[in-house]
Amino acid sequence: MRTRTHRLALVCGTAVLAAGGFLTGGPTASSASSATAAETHCNHIDDSARPTVNPGATGDAVRQVQCLVNFYSGFHHWLEEDGGYGPRTLEGVHWVQTCNGTAGGPDGIVGPGTWSRLYAPKPECALQPSPRIHGSTGRTTR
Repeated sequence: MRTRTHRLALVCGTAVLAAGGFLTGGPTASSASSATAAETHCNHIDDSARPTVNPGATGDAVRQVQCLVNFYSGFHHWLEEDGGYGPRTLEGVHWVQTCNGTAGGPDGIVGPGTWSRLYAPKPECALQPSPRIHGSTGRTTR
């Protein structure tokens, strides 16, 4: 429940920042506010530390992947940030890799290309708030 509350607060805060940037005509306000939301929450490892992460891995690098999928990508399920690279995390990584067209394809291995797209997805692959419900992402949780 605590994670959902924090997520809602971050999504609402990001929406307010993005709206403010839109109203002031800032060209990078949306991407800057998305970066701020993830940076304040996704701090399991340093942003410059981007180790190769494989299915079955555990630890903080996996938590970082899970967090970035949650806060940056348009993946339709919320991932638990439990540090275990299981089937749901693999599904999320495959989605990011497929949508963004990473060089290695949807292999499930989080290497340099996937890390880059986790931090900076293509616009069509990024998290988009639902137009009907302010702050909603339309994702399902488990």
